[in-house]
Order: sequence, then structure tokens, then C-alpha cells
Amino acid sequence: MFHDPELPSPYDAIADLYDLEHADHDDDIALIRNIVSVVGDPVIEFGCGSGRILLPVARDGYAISGIDNSRAMLARAQTEVDKSGLSDQVSLVYGQMEETLPLSAESFGVGIFSLNGLTHLSSQERQISALTEARRLLDPRGQLIIDLFNPTHEYLTHLASHPHFEDARTTPDGTEVEKWTHRTVRSSTQQIDTRIWYDAVDTAGTVIRRRTAFTLRYIHAAELTLMLQQAGFVEWQLYGTYDLDPFEDTSERLIVLAERTPS
Repeated sequence: MFHDPELPSPYDAIADLYDLEHADHDDDIALIRNIVSVVGDPVIEFGCGSGRILLPVARDGYAISGIDNSRAMLARAQTEVDKSGLSDQVSLVYGQMEETLPLSAESFGVGIFSLNGLTHLSSQERQISALTEARRLLDPRGQLIIDLFNPTHEYLTHLASHPHFEDARTTPDGTEVEKWTHRTVRSSTQQIDTRIWYDAVDTAGTVIRRRTAFTLRYIHAAELTLMLQQAGFVEWQLYGTYDLDPFEDTSERLIVLAERTPS
């Protein structure tokens, strides 16, 4: 279930449904906006999707670039950027975040891997490459934000227990969309083979199913600190909530703020 970077992104087929699902997810935005206001721009987001983070940062008056390997997600982001009149502040780049990007070194103040974005790279090697590229792009004041789920034994057991009914949403035209998932957790490689299917039921009762699949690689806190060190970061703090409460064994989130150079 590994995604070949040469093939279309698994998000291309579900870009509109992803937006429907995440339309009201904003738990992390206040933290990101606050950090950007302190450090300053330009900002770069790795795995920007359709612009959930890009748009509020740009509305605050900051320049931000977004990287993604889904052309469909980038197209939706560009539509929203144009609609919002933010074209002068937002730059979108198609590419793989673990590869050398066509951007100048030391040109960004803040780098962001939001909402489990780093886990979409399915090997430790690719994840370290993405962190290394992030460090290359950050200037000496650079601050990196990483937001991951905390892979506790209880959470991983829950994921792998059975197919899950995740949510139901209604589109503007009245179509009800149900999201279902099935995951296989492979602890030997820290990978989660993920299948997602959306069942859309229109007002006439017709069901249309869309499916996608990909592999995630989860990261434990101790491993992540070693990966940051290998990528060249020098100082980092771990938190367990978007309010920056201390990271604990039972925290739902693993949020890291890392600096490119010593403070």
C-alpha cells in the first residue's frame, strides 16, 4: 500500500471530501498564528493540502508558501486563495516534501508539518529527509512546528480493532457523506496501512462510493527527538496539547517546536 511518488496522490480522488470533513477543524490554528506572529514570515507549510492553514496565516498579513504532492488539493487551495484576494501572499508549489524543493535555502522563518503530515512519509528515511529539507529552508531564526498523534498502545489497538464509522457530513446540495476506515497496524515497521471509503447518499437514495488507500508511519517522541538531531536541529520542546501543556504518556497529541539554531 506504499504510495509511489510518481503516481497521482491518494488524496486526488477525495480532495473535496477531505475539505468537507475538515471544514471545522481549527484546534491548531491559534497556536500556529501565534508562533508566526512572534517569529515572522515568510512561512512554509509542508503538506499544505487545500489551504486550511495557509489561508488564516495569509489573512493575518503574512507571506506563506505551501508544498503538496496532490494536484487536486493544490487546485482547491488556489481557488480559495484567488477567491480571498490573497494571491500576493500565498505561493503554492507542487512537490515531494522529502526531496530538495525549488526554493532558496534559509528563506523562511517558520516551517510547519501540520495535523500528522509527517506520518504520510512511510519510512524513517523519508521522514528524516523531509526534516533535513525543512532545516535547509529555514533561516537562522527558524522555528519548526510538528503536529502528530501520540501513538499510544491504546490508540493503536483501537485503530486496528475493526472497521470504523468515522463521521457523517452533509454537502450543500443535501448529499449525506459517510466516512469509513480500516487500518492494519504493523508494529515492526511502525506503519499503518489505511483504507478510507466515503459513501455519498443523495436525496434519491443513490449511493456512490469513493475509496483511497495509503500507508502512514507513526513516530514515538523519543525517536522524533533523535530524528530532529540527525536533521540538524539543535533545540526542541515537546508538548501534549495545542495549549502547550507538557507532553505526557497519555497525551493525545505530540507537538514539537524545534529551532534551527541555538536561542
